[in-house]
Amino acid sequence: MGLMDFLLDYGDLSTNVVREESDVWEQFGVDIAPLVIDSVGFTRTTQAEGIVHFLTQLAKARRVTEQVLGQLNPISFVFHADNCFAFFDSADAALHAGIQIRSAVNRAALPLTGGETFGLSMGIGFGTLLAAGGKDGYFGDEMNIASKLGEDIGGRDDIFLSEGAYAALSLKDRFSFEEMLGKVSGAQFNYYQLRT
Repeated sequence: MGLMDFLLDYGDLSTNVVREESDVWEQFGVDIAPLVIDSVGFTRTTQAEGIVHFLTQLAKARRVTEQVLGQLNPISFVFHADNCFAFFDSADAALHAGIQIRSAVNRAALPLTGGETFGLSMGIGFGTLLAAGGKDGYFGDEMNIASKLGEDIGGRDDIFLSEGAYAALSLKDRFSFEEMLGKVSGAQFNYYQLRT
């Protein structure tokens, strides 16, 4: 039984919420590091060059990303529109993947408009998430924060880590990070920018 069916079977969650919520986390909770990858330049490129041009470059960037992920053994990954959602068993593995994907896409130098080439922004989280199964993926604060970092806050070449991902890193001393403060959709949170 998947998460959503499990929740429907529970019926009205207003009764004994603490016990029911702990049951849900016990059955569906997994420690996981989501890596959320978003493209940059979509609007500029489609307005200047058209959607077909952008989608052609997106298809090439997807192929590059898939080749890198194929060598890194993520738990799973999926493309959706101009995003990629990849899931790893550690924050270290997600960071390593993000750095490799960014380098590979930059080396590909896929032209967008003017002198701009295809670029990516990324957000990484780590913590216990609810595994919904199938196309629903994972739910939880760290998934949401990783998405906000990669899609809403990030710009070209940015790799941002949530507090949870940063705390879980064993490779902190090999990289340089800057602590930042973000606010999206009325929520405020600290995060860390990889400095390279």
